[in-house]
Amino acid sequence: MRGDMDNAERKNNVSDDGMTEITCDAAIIGGGPAGYVSAIRCAQNGLKTVLVEKNRLGGTCLNEGCIPTKTLVSVAGFLNQLRRAEDFGVSVRDFGYSLEKIRDKKLQIVSSLVQGIEFLLKKNKITVIRGSASVLEDGMLAVEEGRHRIRYKYLILAPGSVPIRLPIPGADAPDILDSRRLLELDDVPESLVIIGGGIIGMELAFIYAALGCKVHVVEAMPQILNLVDPDVASVVKRSARKLGIEILESARATSIETVPDGMKMVNLERKGQQETLAVQRVAVAVGRRANIGAVDLGKLGVELNDNKDGIRVNEVMQTSNPSVYAAGDVTNLVMLAHAASRQGIIAADHIAGKPGCFDPRLVPSAIFTFPEIGHVGFTEKEAREKGMEVLTGKFPLKANSKAVAMQETEGFVKVVADNGTRKIIGATIAGAGATELLSLVTTLVACGITIDDASRVIYAHPTLSEAVSEAILGLTGEAIHIAN
Repeated sequence: MRGDMDNAERKNNVSDDGMTEITCDAAIIGGGPAGYVSAIRCAQNGLKTVLVEKNRLGGTCLNEGCIPTKTLVSVAGFLNQLRRAEDFGVSVRDFGYSLEKIRDKKLQIVSSLVQGIEFLLKKNKITVIRGSASVLEDGMLAVEEGRHRIRYKYLILAPGSVPIRLPIPGADAPDILDSRRLLELDDVPESLVIIGGGIIGMELAFIYAALGCKVHVVEAMPQILNLVDPDVASVVKRSARKLGIEILESARATSIETVPDGMKMVNLERKGQQETLAVQRVAVAVGRRANIGAVDLGKLGVELNDNKDGIRVNEVMQTSNPSVYAAGDVTNLVMLAHAASRQGIIAADHIAGKPGCFDPRLVPSAIFTFPEIGHVGFTEKEAREKGMEVLTGKFPLKANSKAVAMQETEGFVKVVADNGTRKIIGATIAGAGATELLSLVTTLVACGITIDDASRVIYAHPTLSEAVSEAILGLTGEAIHIAN
């Protein structure tokens, strides 16, 4: 245990001004994946812990992001399978869906998981205070709504992120949707423009297409999902077009107008030409930014990074103030829930004197498009751009017997290895089951497994994971079920 934490005062008092004063070892601002996980780990480490959250526990991921999206992805996947029933020799004469029932099921799932977090915090004897935290001074917080004052030894900042606003005329109109409102499922329009072809935009595009909406995706970059290799993006684009999704790359939205009949006109600049899309609704999904304005960082002596778009932290999530840590989206290192949780654990463990460090390169990324994408480490493109001498092994799912039996042959597994050390440094899976297979290749990258050791593993047959084995063998031109 660091410092004199064992001797910390553990009494709550009422001050002269009527405010309840709580003394704790660790205070956490934010109850999302970084905040509630760090709180539990602090408690596991024997620290008296206080968590402050102004909204629902679980943060954006659980309430407005990951879980609602994946619930609707499951619905979309089921609808897509029904439309393909004849491919499996099954006749489905007619089917429909109830938007109200889908919405209710989504809310039930979210509520059950929030209740689970509440139970875990209570079980770990963590004090949860509802309201917005403000900094009185270094070592002291106030929560005005609950009339609380919190005296802490260590502070973990985990206020998350907020949506980026699109700075074009018409984007601030009240009927312009964002990802949160799309997930509320108030209605399914006949046509929809989604501005932003990143992870959020593409996942929502596939969901709404499955629900019968004509979707147009407008992406300013030359490629949707610009962080993956071009061959991976191509798999998703082919699938999107089959479902009727129109993808416009290198297209910059310049303005949004509402015409007298209520339709939306989205004006674009694409390849030097002006274009216009006429649709019922418009959604903006151009990403999120760190919520660095949640607390007064100046009072804490906490610095921002060089780009001023996130809190500066070291490898143990410590800020420029050694008693203040930051975890999750507010650091702007990797805006993913599992990265936030890992950062929260590392911060809590460092406070308790335990080893650990955060390496952004080892954070896997799961993208729930159709088909799914899973990635970890270096992409082939990224490695070559850095001047690395690499080997690549790529195996198509159409040569995998389980994928053929499932009639899910779109996609491939690609593995990247360093030619000098022969260590596997990256992998990407595009296809059925990609997000579940992702943990397999993440272990290879995180543990620095060499080609020789990885190729000794026997994979069960028939499974999708055999494609990973074949891709590894393909690094040295020894894949069995494909001509090399």
